[in-house]
Amino acid sequence: MIRFSKATLFILFFLVFLSGNLSAQKKLADYPIQFRVWSGYSFNSVYFLGKTTNAKSAIVGIGFKTPIRKYGSDVLLYYTTDLIPYIYFDYPKRDDNDRPTERQGLGISPIGFLLEKKINSFLSYELSVSGSFILIDDEFPTDNGRKLNFTFDPSFALQANLSESVNLSGGYKFHHISNAQTGKENPGLDSNFLFLSITIK
Repeated sequence: MIRFSKATLFILFFLVFLSGNLSAQKKLADYPIQFRVWSGYSFNSVYFLGKTTNAKSAIVGIGFKTPIRKYGSDVLLYYTTDLIPYIYFDYPKRDDNDRPTERQGLGISPIGFLLEKKINSFLSYELSVSGSFILIDDEFPTDNGRKLNFTFDPSFALQANLSESVNLSGGYKFHHISNAQTGKENPGLDSNFLFLSITIK
């Protein structure tokens, strides 16, 4: 529960940061929804909030983002939502003598926020965070874990405007997954994803 509380506090802090400077906000009406596809790979997990080490991970997301606030002339705040049709973990299962174990799953990220700031007419940077529900094909990451798990994933990316209708982003995503103390055990797993995202306006 302590790790889950830390994650919740981080997300709340991020949202407070995004909602600051209220006097500079402008609501956006009739702005088109943007479609995006993204994918990431993590070569190794880290021992931070999660305690499962030496894990490789992969993820694919399909979703939408739509601007909901404008800050000045060069900053946009987006609401995001994604389907996660594929997530994969390859890790040593600690309650099975560290036997190499593979798990797959899928999920949904119903809510997220992305802050985009222009650097110039071609480049911008993005800060984002979202939360997801993930269903794994077996108890994860131990036999005393659960199939249903929860994630949060702050990220940073650089975006290139390839054309008026297509953007390409690449960056780093810290991805934490755990059962939020709803299982008998909750080792959790933290991935360092390098990811690419294509957005179509």
